[in-house]
Amino acid sequence: MSKPVNHIVEADIKGFFDNVNHNMLIEFLNIRIKDSSLIFLIKRFLKAGYIDDNLLIKTDVGTPQGSILSPLLANIFLHYVLDTWFEKEVKTHIRGYCELVRYADDFVCLVQYKDDANKIVSALYKRFNKYGLTLHPDKTRVFSFGRFERGNSQNQNRKANTFDFLGFTHFSDKTRKGYFKVGRKTAMKKFRAKIKELNIWLKQIRNLVPTKEWWKILQAKLRGHFQYYGVSGNFPSIKRYYSLALKMVHKWLNRRSQKKSMSWSKLYNYLTLYPLPQPSIKHNFYTLSHEFVS
Repeated sequence: MSKPVNHIVEADIKGFFDNVNHNMLIEFLNIRIKDSSLIFLIKRFLKAGYIDDNLLIKTDVGTPQGSILSPLLANIFLHYVLDTWFEKEVKTHIRGYCELVRYADDFVCLVQYKDDANKIVSALYKRFNKYGLTLHPDKTRVFSFGRFERGNSQNQNRKANTFDFLGFTHFSDKTRKGYFKVGRKTAMKKFRAKIKELNIWLKQIRNLVPTKEWWKILQAKLRGHFQYYGVSGNFPSIKRYYSLALKMVHKWLNRRSQKKSMSWSKLYNYLTLYPLPQPSIKHNFYTLSHEFVS
């Protein structure tokens, strides 16, 4: 928000976890790890394969998804393929401001000038091809974003650009004093998935164990959702999630038998005894000083 960001490079690595090159990964591990026994165990882990329909599938590339070691190995691989390369090579050949933000295999590049952004996209394709990876052509794009996006979109008679990253939709917004800020709300795709997931769980659990037992799990689920999505500006989304969660709880409590047994008044009385976590903002992103750069 305080940097001269005018464009975003949004990229998607096609089938990243399935295409990590084992030999190159081991080379990267050898940079910091001198224990040959540990390297040997990691090699065995990578070659172990997986079971699919009672058949053992051998793996010559990729890291086994679902394994506790895969995210660590993937981060090490991308640290050398992307992070250090971006710092040492890309930034030295770009005339304006640029920054990389990455979490696991999801990343975006924040860029000042459009021609720099296009150069970065071209360089990314070449870089990933060198290491046996490809960018998804339909999910890799350059678009305008930043403090001038709202005004430019109005002048050009189009919708202001937004992008989804780590479960949030990011958009150009304004503070109460009229300053630019990056607005965030739960991405609709992620919101629907979370609601569906909670609904399926409530349907399955309601008759398996007493209410008091699964109620603690429900509390933990809501608490976890608010801890992640409770960021500045996203209160309407987490409040809506809480409201829909209550409606689903009421619905499935009344479907435990043929006879409805839980009215809304009873549910509210139950909530006074066993309260659920309330939606609240856990992370304040707008404590930055207004160091605006044109």
